[in-house]
Amino acid sequence: MNDKSKMLNDFLKYYSTVLRYMDDYISEPITEFHLTFDAFLIMHEIGTSPKPLLLMDIAASHHVSRSAISRQISILLKYDYVYQVANPADRRQKSLLLTKKGQEIDQQLIAAIQNVFDGWVKQLGHTRVESMLAFFSDFTKQVIQTPAHN
Repeated sequence: MNDKSKMLNDFLKYYSTVLRYMDDYISEPITEFHLTFDAFLIMHEIGTSPKPLLLMDIAASHHVSRSAISRQISILLKYDYVYQVANPADRRQKSLLLTKKGQEIDQQLIAAIQNVFDGWVKQLGHTRVESMLAFFSDFTKQVIQTPAHN
């Protein structure tokens, strides 16, 4: 087996194992509130934004279609985690804001996820976690945001 084949096999093995493990531990508290991880990320983004966000802002920041974000927003609306405010100048534009209930759940979930993350930092060490995050950042910038044209 050549180096490229071994790297691919290792990638497939770790991708499956590590990401499933991470997803299980991060998603566990989130599912208690009828949310997907994506819906939680959107809710958290709305709650931490310095200005009200529009659906198209969220779609752009997540690199997905407006209809994909709309499906997630509908879950947040259904459980009264967010509400919409129409722009008086253009009623089609609706800003998204967290309800009090949404703010409380966001804070609760962030605390639960912080506990899990702190455990990983304790087990792996600050430097290794920073290296992992730097890799994710590089991957986002170099592969996701500027995909290579083959």
